[in-house]
Amino acid sequence: MARRKEQASEGAPEWMTTYSDLVTLLLTFFILLFSFSTINKQKFDEVARSLSATFMKFDGGNSILSGSGNSIITVNFVNPSDEQKAQQKEKYIESAEEMVIDAQQQINDKKMDAAKEEIRQMIEAEGLDDKVQVVEEKDFILVRLDSEVFFESGSAEINPEGLEVLRSISETLRAIENAILISGHTDNVPISTGIYKSNWELSTARATNVVRYFVEELGLDPTKFTATGNGEFQPVGDNNTPEGRQRNRRIEIKIMK
Repeated sequence: MARRKEQASEGAPEWMTTYSDLVTLLLTFFILLFSFSTINKQKFDEVARSLSATFMKFDGGNSILSGSGNSIITVNFVNPSDEQKAQQKEKYIESAEEMVIDAQQQINDKKMDAAKEEIRQMIEAEGLDDKVQVVEEKDFILVRLDSEVFFESGSAEINPEGLEVLRSISETLRAIENAILISGHTDNVPISTGIYKSNWELSTARATNVVRYFVEELGLDPTKFTATGNGEFQPVGDNNTPEGRQRNRRIEIKIMK
């Protein structure tokens, strides 16, 4: 009997499939190597520095690429214990600064309390309880002086009684390093004289003369003082009554805390 002839298998041999996979992998590998060899080094360095600023600390700004081929990245690791010590040191410094600030604030508060008490004692000793008031606010101590004690109507010249009061207050103000604001106030009665055309000028002149007396006659530090005139625009009493207008005509010494 004649032997049946074998039919030839269709398609490529099985070894060809394996060979093709190998060639494809080799091609991919060489393309990858080629891309590494042609990378933009400048852009790569910029990206590396950006990442290093966030995640790690690089050595002195040197290139992230190593020319020796031993390592692509050089990293300086920080000893956690050293970092903790640095943080503790910063906390100690902050705590010390806060303690100094608190101590200074306490000293300043004690000076303000002493100044307030001295002025009140002076007021009682001079019998000026109805002419001089001491008011403590959050940011300052206010000494309110009735202008009747200091000035004649329509005048900015300080009378002798007012000079004595200012002299008594000056020793307390001399020991204070804080800023001091002297402000003049009037009632709403219009004024127009040969010297002062309005209550603005009159109130400013009165405040200025008080400051000049403290500085030029009593030798207080001029850098602490500011003189302002407010006219009739910050009343503390009713301008429709004689008593209210009297309260509004005043000098205020504001000692800032």
